[in-house]
Amino acid sequence: MSYRNRPGLFGAGFRTGCRGSRRAVLLLGIGLGVGGIFGPGRAEPGLRDLQVAVRALAFLEEPPVGPAEIGIVYGENSVEGLAQALRVAASFGDGLRAGNLTLRPRLMAVREVRQGGVVALLLTDSALPHAGRIAQAVARTGIVTITAGAEAAEPGTTVLRVRASPRVEIVVDRIAAEAAGVSFAAAFRMMIQER
Repeated sequence: MSYRNRPGLFGAGFRTGCRGSRRAVLLLGIGLGVGGIFGPGRAEPGLRDLQVAVRALAFLEEPPVGPAEIGIVYGENSVEGLAQALRVAASFGDGLRAGNLTLRPRLMAVREVRQGGVVALLLTDSALPHAGRIAQAVARTGIVTITAGAEAAEPGTTVLRVRASPRVEIVVDRIAAEAAGVSFAAAFRMMIQER
């Protein structure tokens, strides 16, 4: 199934646009990805990082089950951010699974996070400067905010930070988790770092 045929993948702003503009955005994202716009030292989440994040969601005290969506959040007016979000969304393929949960991506600009309809939000590099605003928008909703890869948001703004390489590292921010209204099983908290 192509991105063009998946309702909601590009968020509300793309639902009413014409097919040509969707193709242009997709081609722009692919072109920028091939062009290597991310310089040295900037690592975006890889498939292993995403798998770790999905597995971590299975350890919530009230884990999501069945098919669900994860918002891939990018900064407004950021071509680079949209390109990264497209690459991350492509990594999900038909969906990443952990237990009874199958997560499919939905691209969301920072301004769209209040719309909900997702179980988690994965922040791209261009969304990191807006992490505090995103945390406020989803406070007490049970939506888990996640950063994956090498980049990290300000303390107290994202619930999970995951990295799969060189070794698996999962950090739960207690303040952000409490503000979001989420908690993890005790067995999981013994395997991870809490800050």
